[in-house]
Amino acid sequence: MKRCPYCGAALPEEASFCPYCAKSVNVRTAVPTLRRIPRRVRLGVGVLAVLVLLALFGWRNARPQVYDNGTAEAVYTNENGTYQICIAWANTPFTPCNDRYNMAELNFNYRYPALLYVNHVETDTHAGQVFLQTVERVTAEFVDPPEALGISCTQPQPDADYVPDAACISYVDYSISEQGTCTAQLVFTLHMKNGDIIRVRQNQHFETIPTYDYTPEDVPMETLEALQSFIDGIERTIQGDAIINIHLPPVTYDGGLTLANRSVNLIGSTDGEGNRTTFTGTMQVTEQNGRIFYFDGIDFVGDGTGVGLSASARLHLTGCRVAGWKTGALAYGHSWVNADECVFEDNIVGLQFNSIGSNVSDTRYEENVFQNNGTAVLLESVPTDVSMKFPGCTFAGNDKDFDNQCGQTLELAEATFQ
Repeated sequence: MKRCPYCGAALPEEASFCPYCAKSVNVRTAVPTLRRIPRRVRLGVGVLAVLVLLALFGWRNARPQVYDNGTAEAVYTNENGTYQICIAWANTPFTPCNDRYNMAELNFNYRYPALLYVNHVETDTHAGQVFLQTVERVTAEFVDPPEALGISCTQPQPDADYVPDAACISYVDYSISEQGTCTAQLVFTLHMKNGDIIRVRQNQHFETIPTYDYTPEDVPMETLEALQSFIDGIERTIQGDAIINIHLPPVTYDGGLTLANRSVNLIGSTDGEGNRTTFTGTMQVTEQNGRIFYFDGIDFVGDGTGVGLSASARLHLTGCRVAGWKTGALAYGHSWVNADECVFEDNIVGLQFNSIGSNVSDTRYEENVFQNNGTAVLLESVPTDVSMKFPGCTFAGNDKDFDNQCGQTLELAEATFQ
């Protein structure tokens, strides 16, 4: 029981008013009055909040940033302007190439350049040299390549002699061990001096090319007529893209071949008595599908007249001997002729270039011997301004080693002149 605070009457505990004096017996709690915050305090708190937000914004923008949208292009801005960083082809350096497609012979070693460009957006000019001054280092790698694809790449470096407009070049080496297709991603990473990271990526797709090998046991090729007939028939029997290797017997073919339908590789041989596969007439290479003809271990021997190898398509000689011709090997039209470990001897002109365009395969001529020629190398027109290199080559007994009529840049420091 409780009592009324006014008349003292006894009341139940739950009573809210007194039935005797009719007054409320609830106890009211006073609500404190809120004090008004001074204006100067409110202003100070607001200023402090703004400063905190500015500090957070400044910290966010000052910390190292990662630029990576998963493609072959990134856009980066610094105090010098806005730049496009991209992986691209040499003939379209402002167009990023997100996917590159490669055809490959099974278990064959390939190398090609991957080009990284830095372009100034406002002026549409190449700016690799200037931009690299703000870069600590550039790296390149392939991400999780499949087991069937043996692939690696060199660390990117500028190469003004090869592609002067590219900021960096990474050389990719690869080989495929299983038939089919596979994909790997090439990643260029630019580590900026201010801590920023820029990444550009290119998906590279690899597909093996069907390979056909023919030997004297498979098809008749003991005579020039039989060999020419077989090569002419390949166009009708093999459709689509393919590598065709023809392994030749160690015989002397009285004359030369005409290779006009599709590219083939001719592989010579040597018997126990030292007889090698030999052609005594002009070898004409005119097929124009862009593939390279490979000739290996073959002698081309003339009588002092004519042309030993006449090529308007790309041709690569390895371990061959070209001797006794007015012109040993001639590159004309839009072609390129390359030679490694070959002998050019007793020709009026050993190797001659009179070609145009940009159909270049390899500018290195390694471990060749040019001896007893009137002119070892005649350069009338060469389809590139990139220097031709002659590492390990020997020039001996020639009336003239080079007749450089077109002023082609040459690198001869590693050649020997006797």
